Amino acid sequence: MGAQERSLREVVRETLLRRIGDGHLNPGERVMEASLARDLGVSSIPVREAIRELVAMGVLEAERNRGAWVRKVSVSETVEALQARAALESLAAQTAAERLKGRGAPLRRVVRQIVAAARKRDFVAFQHHNQQFHRMIVEASGNGVVLRLWDSLAFEVRTRFVLEHVTSVDPVTLAKEHEPIADALDRGDAKKAAALLESHSQDMVRSLEQQARAQDPSARRTGDARRKSRSRHPASIH
Repeated sequence: MGAQERSLREVVRETLLRRIGDGHLNPGERVMEASLARDLGVSSIPVREAIRELVAMGVLEAERNRGAWVRKVSVSETVEALQARAALESLAAQTAAERLKGRGAPLRRVVRQIVAAARKRDFVAFQHHNQQFHRMIVEASGNGVVLRLWDSLAFEVRTRFVLEHVTSVDPVTLAKEHEPIADALDRGDAKKAAALLESHSQDMVRSLEQQARAQDPSARRTGDARRKSRSRHPASIH
C-alpha cells in the first residue's frame, strides 16, 4: 500500500471514529461504504481498508454479505478502557517528561484549544483536542508498544457514555485540569505528571462505575471488590 492510500485510509478511519464518538453513527448502525466514499471524495479502496482495520480493532463488526456496523460497547467496557488508558498514560509520562522538558509550548497550545471548545460547549471539538493532547504525551514517551495499546482503546473512550459525562459536568473546569499536566511535563516532573494524569481520569471513572453498577448487579460487586482492594493496597507511582 502506497503512502497516499495509507493516508487516505487514516482519514477514513478517523472520520468513522469521530462520527461514532459524536453520535452520528450509533451502536448497531451500518457503515455505508459508498456513501462514506462519496462524502470524503475517495475511492472505495481506502474505505474498505479502514473498515477492515476498525473491525480488527473491535470498533466495527462485520459479516459476509451483511457489511459492517458499529459494535455496541457497555458502560463497564468503557470504564475498563479508561482505567487501562490512564495506566498507559501514567507509564508514558515517566519517559515523556524528560523529552518534553522545556518544550511544553505545543501542549499548552492544545490545552488552550480544549478550554476554548469547553467555553463554547463544542463537545466534538473538545473530544478532538482532548484526544490530541493525551496522544501527544504518549507519542513523546517514544514507546511504540504503549502507543499501539493506547490507540487500540480509542473507540472505547469515545463512546456516548464519555460524551454524556463531559456534558454533565463543568466542561471548563475539566478542560483546565490539563494545564497543570502540561506544566509538570514542561518542568520535566515525571512523578507529578503521572499522578495528575491518573487523577484526571478518576472522576469520570467513578461516574461511569456508578452507571455500570446501576445497570448490572455483578458490576456493583466487582466495583465494591476493587475499592476494598485499593483500600488495602494503596496505589503508588514509581
